[in-house]
Amino acid sequence: MTRLIVAVLSVVLLALLALAGVWLLGQLLTGLGALIVGVASVLGSLLKFLLTAGVVCGVVYFVASGWRRPHA
Repeated sequence: MTRLIVAVLSVVLLALLALAGVWLLGQLLTGLGALIVGVASVLGSLLKFLLTAGVVCGVVYFVASGWRRPHA
């Protein structure tokens, strides 16, 4: 009878350990997903800034180069 109780308890503990492992893996993947989304958001903002800065710099260069040339 003691062996049966020990066997049942070991199966229950093994199931709980497996469940805890699955939960931990889910938490790790959730954290990794949040990190990836955050990095993508920062890189998207950086891309928007660089595109805006490139367009503004191009316009400034065009206007400045036109300003310096005297039209005859």
